[in-house]
Amino acid sequence: MSLRGIIFDHDGTLVDSEGVHFSIWQEILASMSVSFTKAEYLLHYCGVPTRKNAEDLVALHKLPITAEELYQVKQQRLEQRLNAIPFPSMPGARTALAQCQQAGLKVGIATGANRFELDTSIAAHQFGDFVQATTTRDDVARSKPAPDTYLRTLDQLQLSASEAVAVEDSATGISAAKAAGMRCIAVAYEFAKGQDLSAADYQVDDLTAAAALAISLR
Repeated sequence: MSLRGIIFDHDGTLVDSEGVHFSIWQEILASMSVSFTKAEYLLHYCGVPTRKNAEDLVALHKLPITAEELYQVKQQRLEQRLNAIPFPSMPGARTALAQCQQAGLKVGIATGANRFELDTSIAAHQFGDFVQATTTRDDVARSKPAPDTYLRTLDQLQLSASEAVAVEDSATGISAAKAAGMRCIAVAYEFAKGQDLSAADYQVDDLTAAAALAISLR
C-alpha cells in the first residue's frame, strides 16, 4: 500500500536529547558514588523509558532509594534544565517535517517522553507548524517498546499501519514501530550507533534522507 503518513520519534530523532539524558543520569549517580559511562548508557539505557531506566539502575547498583524516587529526581532535574534550555533540534528536523507535509503526507510524533518534554520541543522549534497528531507516554498505558504510542498516533491520523512509516533512532523505538505493524526508518545519529538497528526496514544517516525516502514511498 502506498504511503500516506509518517510518524517521528522525538528523543534522539527530532531533538538532540540523549546527551542531556545521559549527563543528568551521570550527575545523579555520581552523587551516590556510582560511576556511569557513556558506553554503558549507549548499551543499556539509550532510548529506554526513564521509569524502566530507574528500575534497572536501582536494582543493578543497589541504590539507597526506590525506583520511583530515582525516577522523580531524574524528572525534576530534566524539567529544570528544559525550563532553562530546551533540547536542541536535530539538524534538518524542521526541513524534514516541512518536506513531508508539503509532499502531502500526514505527520505525527510518537514518543516515550512525557507531555511536558514534547510540548517544550514543539514550542521551541515550531514543530507544530507541520505536525497533526502527537502521543506521549502520558497518553498511553504502555510506553515503548510496546506499540501503544504508535497505535494511538495512527488512530489520530486516521491511517492504518501499512499506510505510515516510523522514523526512529533506537532499538526500543524500532521494536515499538514494528509491533504496531509499521515500516520503520532508522536514523543512525551518534547515540544510535551503539545500538542494533537491524530490525528497521531502512537505515539512513539523517532526517533529510529519511524524509526523502518516505516521500519516495508514496
